[in-house]
Amino acid sequence: MSLNEVTLNLPNYPMEELAKIRQRLVQAQKKVFDFGTGDPKIPTWEPIRKAVLETLPSISQYPSTRGCPELVTSIWTYLHRHFGITKDSGFDIAASNGSKEAIFHISLCLVGRAGGKRIIGYPDPGYPVYRSSALFAGGVPYPMELKAENGFQLEPWLLPEHVQSQMAALWINYPHNPTGATMTEAHMDKIIAWCQSRDVILLADDCYIDIYDPSWDAQGKRPPSPIQKTSHNVFSFMSLSKRSGMTGYRSGFVVGDAKLMPALHTARANFGVGTPTMIQRGAAVAWADEDHVAERRRIFAKRIDMAFSYLQKLGLIDRKPEATFYLWARVPQGWEDVDFCLKLAEEGVITSPSQWLSEGIKGYFRLALVPDEKDTLEALEILTRFVQSLKV
Repeated sequence: MSLNEVTLNLPNYPMEELAKIRQRLVQAQKKVFDFGTGDPKIPTWEPIRKAVLETLPSISQYPSTRGCPELVTSIWTYLHRHFGITKDSGFDIAASNGSKEAIFHISLCLVGRAGGKRIIGYPDPGYPVYRSSALFAGGVPYPMELKAENGFQLEPWLLPEHVQSQMAALWINYPHNPTGATMTEAHMDKIIAWCQSRDVILLADDCYIDIYDPSWDAQGKRPPSPIQKTSHNVFSFMSLSKRSGMTGYRSGFVVGDAKLMPALHTARANFGVGTPTMIQRGAAVAWADEDHVAERRRIFAKRIDMAFSYLQKLGLIDRKPEATFYLWARVPQGWEDVDFCLKLAEEGVITSPSQWLSEGIKGYFRLALVPDEKDTLEALEILTRFVQSLKV
């Protein structure tokens, strides 16, 4: 066998499959409305681009894996502004290449901890990297199905006893991709208490924590993160991809328990994940500003309102999400989600079937509201005609 078993058996990454469909449509000279990949088509804020260009070096040098001084200062300022935490309150930080690489690599540091615990728990549907990272680290991935009837909330205390006792770490992701669900502070308190009682490391994928209903700003309301509650055995993973439109820049950070971070810093130095210094400088500008993020929230909210109205009239969705830029809708009755999405793609509208974003969950599809308003409206009209034709 030329490669290891995990590599040989790993399924194609869902977004790669969507890219192939998109390419076939383009080659057929068909207009494509791509709601499949969460890569918003909103221009990156100009001061970010300017900072990157102005710090492009004439002589290239290895970047800091911890983060350059400007970035570190900007991140701490952001963390204090939003969560009231400082480096003196039990936390430490590390710069990352977006959140994806940090999410993938953390399993290498956690599988086998606490006497050999190997289970990594995570929400299902959810980010495919939770599972793949556990597999590559030699761990046991454990999907936890989220259900509409309880608001897509994670409830690890309901797991079998042998799973609870052998869980090394638990992923949470709220605001949630793909459902848009949020978590109350009371429920988060229960999650934290369970993790601490079971000696489970709590991993918070906070990629969407700055993408929420803009009306919350006037109320002084924000999605909660466990770092607001405790530093003990907690890591939060944050990213500029959605917050600041820096998907292609690959910039984020990890903040977590200062007692655990020194070993994580040592591990990350071995992973070779230092972010280029000019990207770090652009990231420093991004974390320091809130106005461009508020504008992105307004854009996403407008698209959510528009798409929700169409899908609700079609009977495919009941509740409008208060965060993220995703809509998690039911497929029409009598249809299987993959077949529905592939058939809809033939009309030029690309969406993600629930089976590609989960481990066997059927009957839903996700729209990532990334096209601009004009294209979104045109695509919704196509989707409406398509769904109505299925009922004839």
